[in-house]
Amino acid sequence: MLTKNPSFKLPTTNNQVVNISDFIGKKIILFMWASWWGCRAQLPVWQDFNNKYSEKVSIISIAIDLQGHEKVNHYISGLNLAFPTLIDQKNITGNLYGFRAIPNGILINEKGYIVAKQLGNFDIRNIQTRNKLKKWIINDQDFNNKTEITKFTNKTKESNQLFQKGMDFFQSGNIHEALYYWKKGIKIDPKNYIIRKQVWAIEHPDKFYSGEINYQWQKTQIELDGLEE
Repeated sequence: MLTKNPSFKLPTTNNQVVNISDFIGKKIILFMWASWWGCRAQLPVWQDFNNKYSEKVSIISIAIDLQGHEKVNHYISGLNLAFPTLIDQKNITGNLYGFRAIPNGILINEKGYIVAKQLGNFDIRNIQTRNKLKKWIINDQDFNNKTEITKFTNKTKESNQLFQKGMDFFQSGNIHEALYYWKKGIKIDPKNYIIRKQVWAIEHPDKFYSGEINYQWQKTQIELDGLEE
């Protein structure tokens, strides 16, 4: 049985608030990415895909970025993206769709029902993924979504509540207090990488924003914490 897609509003990179329900009537692909992760490199490929299929499907990119417009705009400026990019600073979509890592893909039919979710490793550069999307768009063929990479638990919900509490401090300029609540959330759910990696990006921006992302550094941190991705 299909689930109705939740209605939510998020701002675009131009500060225009968009209601996701406004796109119902055509198939929708939601692509969750972030400035702090390698999936940012998918954006030009999504634009190529959009050029071919925009008459049949609405592509919407959602940046899971607590640091907001400045970081996101840095990675989309100059790409001339024809599809909207929404900014989710408080991880609203993580709670709605049940993920704690990215990149993710949500497929929604014309009537507003979720027909497939791929939580983790959703990559348009992957030929198999691209072909399955084409078949779904053109022929309504099942996408056959993969098993979720990370499990969303009650601890994740509690962790996300602390994340949102920290965001209130962050948006008022109190980064120290924000980090306190975010790190408290990480202790509750150590594999909530939406929080963990954004904290890293704030405390060690050189590992994320100075050219290529330093994956080896992250791997070392995860090993030191006794975790597996």
